[in-house]
Amino acid sequence: MGEDYKLKHADLLYDYIKFHLGLYIATPPVLVIVASALGVIDKPTFQWSMVGLVVVYFIAGIHASWTVASHINVEWSGETKWKEFGDQASHLRRRVLHHYLYWLGLVIGLLGMIGSFL
Repeated sequence: MGEDYKLKHADLLYDYIKFHLGLYIATPPVLVIVASALGVIDKPTFQWSMVGLVVVYFIAGIHASWTVASHINVEWSGETKWKEFGDQASHLRRRVLHHYLYWLGLVIGLLGMIGSFL
């Protein structure tokens, strides 16, 4: 594979990481704004759901940081490192920890908001 392909792949990876960081960072404040507008921000059900959301996002963030750091802070030698990174990036455990935990946290936050009305 040529250097041009590697640079495009790296750019795509960088954009991918920025997009997911944006989701994780923006979701809790958006839920708080919506909860404030609905008048449930002071309800314990919503507050505890936000604690749950933050814990889930923290776990996902630690794993994502560990995954990226294990490839950034080492010497890259030839094609082997790209293959290793690709194999790890497509692994089911990584997808669960980075993607499904986002949705789990969002569901926890939304259920807390809905539960605050009950």
